[in-house]
Amino acid sequence: MSVVRMLTRMCAVAALRGQTWADDRVFDSDNTPLSQKLTAGGEAKPYIVVYTDVDNRSAIDGTDLLNADRELALVLEIGVASKIEGQTGEAVIKTPLTDEGMEIALDMVENQVISLLFADPQNPWGEILKHLVMRVIRITGQRGAAAERDRRWAARQLSIVCEVISDLPPGVPVPAGHPIREFIRVSKSNPGMEHAGEICVALTSQDIAPKWEQVQAALGVRRHALRGMGLAPLASDLPVIATPYGDDLTDPQGEAPILREIGADDVDMNDDPLKGLIDMQTIRTNVVKVAAKDKPDKVEADGEAP
Repeated sequence: MSVVRMLTRMCAVAALRGQTWADDRVFDSDNTPLSQKLTAGGEAKPYIVVYTDVDNRSAIDGTDLLNADRELALVLEIGVASKIEGQTGEAVIKTPLTDEGMEIALDMVENQVISLLFADPQNPWGEILKHLVMRVIRITGQRGAAAERDRRWAARQLSIVCEVISDLPPGVPVPAGHPIREFIRVSKSNPGMEHAGEICVALTSQDIAPKWEQVQAALGVRRHALRGMGLAPLASDLPVIATPYGDDLTDPQGEAPILREIGADDVDMNDDPLKGLIDMQTIRTNVVKVAAKDKPDKVEADGEAP
């Protein structure tokens, strides 16, 4: 399941419903043939179907599927089978039931669709959609028409190919300001979107995995590779050389070992596994004595270099 694909489609439906000449006849992935829907009920009406089609992912690095370049096609089928009377601003526009009139109506509805989805800052669903879509790669349109039993209809299929954000890896918490959280907030005041909001709520309340598992899910690598980078808990069957560090090599939360950079002066480290084996202060003192013996005029009194 792709949450980004689902939200992209549903935000487009919600942004258009009741806002175009199609009124509330905007549907999500309706598989009924367009010609039947246009003439259903004995009255021909404008109709918009929204669905997501091609979802291509490329430039994949190894098994890092979630962060691949992604092209998602948001497709809208717009159909007209009657004369149209709609209001644009203060003007009332009427189109006759002719081939020319239906083409004009299709052009007007298409213009409304593009404006509502990408050019209306007052539409909350359009704002979430623009958060999901990083950029529009291209838009293609294809016309369709037919005449059946003395009734003609015209349609246009609009395909908006978008580059969208990545889905969150499993176990990763939904950050503040993420489109999922925005969708939940807006859906609470929009009847008919509750079921999708509940799905998103379930996603935000999922168990949060340890940080190293989140990294593993995001990169799509094996646990063995993550251990090699020092980000995952070490295996229980460690070689003898690792035994001085103790039995439990992870912190209480199950995270990876806490690494610490040790400098030459760090001789007071608690639970130092090398304590008693290497005396860093003795080594340093001996180095200074040797340097002073060889070049006494170039070594300061405190043993530092000039």
